[in-house]
Amino acid sequence: MNRFDGEGFAESLIIIILISLFVFGSKDIIGLTTAPTKVDE
Repeated sequence: MNRFDGEGFAESLIIIILISLFVFGSKDIIGLTTAPTKVDE
């Protein structure tokens, strides 16, 4: 069994997380504004 490369694993894990956040989070970015949201009471 090969030695576990923790640094490479962590780097690839971070890249996967960033790509998934960019892909799935970009749908929410379209509707973002700097205006405060209205709360219905």
